[in-house]
Amino acid sequence: REMEEKVTLLNGPNKRPRSSTVNEAPIAVVTSRTSEVYVWGGGKSTPQKLDAIKSGCSARQVCAGNTHFAVVTVEKELYTWVNMQGGTKLHGQLGHGDRASYRQPKHVEKLQGKAIRQVSCGDDFTVCITDEGQMYAFGSDYYGCIGVDKAYGSEVLEPLQLDFFLTNPVEQVSCGDNHVAVLTRNREVYTWGCGEYGR
Repeated sequence: REMEEKVTLLNGPNKRPRSSTVNEAPIAVVTSRTSEVYVWGGGKSTPQKLDAIKSGCSARQVCAGNTHFAVVTVEKELYTWVNMQGGTKLHGQLGHGDRASYRQPKHVEKLQGKAIRQVSCGDDFTVCITDEGQMYAFGSDYYGCIGVDKAYGSEVLEPLQLDFFLTNPVEQVSCGDNHVAVLTRNREVYTWGCGEYGR
């Protein structure tokens, strides 16, 4: 705000813009890598600042599912935690290797070293992609949303890489409650999960 006021004073109505014969490239005066996450709902009618992400980390992307939340940080780490409204039952959708109800954001340590670019939350599962376009999924596979034809049982408690996309990198992912759609870098669309109602 102080900088804005100084600029206003220098370029106010009584001052004319200065002209220059030298080509000057624009210079960023202020840059910031910080961002804040706010949550509301479940009895909270006004946004509440979330301070639980590791100190120094800033959010790059957030996703809210019916049962859980996920945040990708600027540092490309994934954090997940549970939505406690409605007595949530967990099926591994937090990716921490258990069914515990983490009420505050917790780093998905099994993805340490992977540069996570995007995350999407289904009803009781989570899918994320890396900078390289590799895909990881975890949580309930009741409807086949993990994408491995239930080869690992009905619940996958920690991130599982989908070999299907090893040679066909994914650009974007979006999850419905019980199905998944992805766009690959080759501009192909793939869907899987519950096909009810033609979804």
